[in-house]
Amino acid sequence: MFKAHIKLIALKELSKESLSGYDLMKHIECFEKKPSPGYVYPLLKDLKEKGFISFKKDKRKKVYSITPKGKRLLVNLQKNREDMMKRMRNVLKPLADKDEINEIGFYKHKGFFKDKDIFVKFHKTLFSAYEKDDEKNRDKIKKIINDSIRKLEKLK
Repeated sequence: MFKAHIKLIALKELSKESLSGYDLMKHIECFEKKPSPGYVYPLLKDLKEKGFISFKKDKRKKVYSITPKGKRLLVNLQKNREDMMKRMRNVLKPLADKDEINEIGFYKHKGFFKDKDIFVKFHKTLFSAYEKDDEKNRDKIKKIINDSIRKLEKLK
C-alpha cells in the first residue's frame, strides 16, 4: 500500500475518533495488512509536523486527533473523489471491459457502507492476487469475477 494511501486512511479514521498509534494500526489493518510501528509512528510524526493531527498524552500513550487543517484536507479530497474514481477505473482496466469499468460505482449505494468489510476484504484479496502479474493469473481472476457477476445478475 502506498504511504500516501495510509496517510489518508489515518486521517479518515482520526476524523471519526481520537486513537492511540496502536489503535490506529488496528484500524488501518481493516484496509490492508497491519503496518508496523516503525512505519506508522514516523507517519504520525509527519502528519503532526504538517499540522494535520495533534496528540494528547494519556498516561503512557499518545492519543491522536485530527486538526481543523486535517479536516479541511479531507473535505478537499472528498470534493476530488470523482478524480480518484477515474484513477481506480484505470487500475481496473486490465480486468474489465469499458462498459464494466463505467458501471463501477457501487460506492454510491447505501448497502455498500453496511457491508464495507467484505468489500475491503475483496479489494485486498483481488489486488494481492493480481500483484503476480502473469497472464494465467489474470485469466483466472477474470474468470472468477465474470462467474461472480453472472451469479450476482441472477439476484436482480
